[in-house]
Amino acid sequence: MENRISFTLTDAEQAQINQHLNSILAILQPKAVVLDASDRMEILKMADGTLPFTEKAIGYMHSNPAFKPDFVSLEEADIDLNAYKLGKQFLTYAQQVIRVIEDICFLSGSEAYSAALVYYRNVKMQAELKQPGAKDIYEDLAKRFVKKSSKKSKE
Repeated sequence: MENRISFTLTDAEQAQINQHLNSILAILQPKAVVLDASDRMEILKMADGTLPFTEKAIGYMHSNPAFKPDFVSLEEADIDLNAYKLGKQFLTYAQQVIRVIEDICFLSGSEAYSAALVYYRNVKMQAELKQPGAKDIYEDLAKRFVKKSSKKSKE
């Protein structure tokens, strides 16, 4: 069996990562607003395509304030635009971290599950050959073994 990953962290490294993640949350959460699913669907979405328009329009609010409606706060528009840009920067880093963690989980999980399947098949074969102790192990593992169901069995 090929082993592509052997990922371990010391207790100190784990504590350091947890401390940094907790620090990030401690800074961000008091300043954030939690959106529910309907909020996320209903609000206008800023994206790469709308950012230049937004920057240009807010720039015009600065240079041509006569056209800005009174109910629009230029100060808040600047704060929101800067928060978006900063958030996107943080999101890029966070997505890199998430990808690294996902890859660790996918590959480590795959290798652990593969080793377990090889052992399970071997103990099953040993149980069929009446090797002492194999049947008990096989039956215990068989209770926990998740088989992929086929479409025919669902129908």
